[in-house]
Amino acid sequence: MNHAEHLVDLVDKDGTVLGSKRRQEINKATDLYHTVFVILRTPDQELILSKIPYRKDLPNLYPGSIGATVATIRRHDETPDEAGLRAVKNELFIEGISLEYLGDTYLELPDGHKKYTSVYCATHPIPDDFSHTDIEDLVTFAHLELSNAVQSNKDQFALTFLAIWQKYEQDLLPT
Repeated sequence: MNHAEHLVDLVDKDGTVLGSKRRQEINKATDLYHTVFVILRTPDQELILSKIPYRKDLPNLYPGSIGATVATIRRHDETPDEAGLRAVKNELFIEGISLEYLGDTYLELPDGHKKYTSVYCATHPIPDDFSHTDIEDLVTFAHLELSNAVQSNKDQFALTFLAIWQKYEQDLLPT
C-alpha cells in the first residue's frame, strides 16, 4: 500500500482517537494526530539529529530545520512503539533496535501548531545510509554543544524539536 493511503487516527489532546483520515488527507496545520519522534544517540552519547527535507508529495512542517532523528505519524491500529520502529527501519534502515520510551505529551507550539507526541530514544552508531526522501542530512551534537546551539541558534531547529528538548533534555543526558 502506498504510504499516503494509510489511515491515520485523529486524536484529542489526551491522545484519545476521535476518527481517521488517509495520510494524504491530513492537514498538518489543523489536524491533531499522533506523531512519534525517535532521537538516536551514539554509543559515545552524541545525539544524532536530522535536517528536515523539503517535500512536495507529503510536505513537512519545518523543512530546512534540524529535528528529531526520525519522526512519523502513527497509523490506525499501530502502537506508538510500532510506529517508532517502522520509522527507524524505513528512514534509517536499522532493524532490531530497542527503543527507550521517554513519554507522551501534548504540545502547543509558538506558531499555533498543536501536536500529540510520543518520544523515544535509542542508542546506535551513526547510520551509514538513510532515506534521502525522509532525511536531508544527519548531524551529531555532544549534549553541551546541542544545549548551546538551542540557546544561541533556536531558529535552526524545528519548533517540535525545541519543545521536545525542553521537556526531555534531562532524559537525553549522557548516562
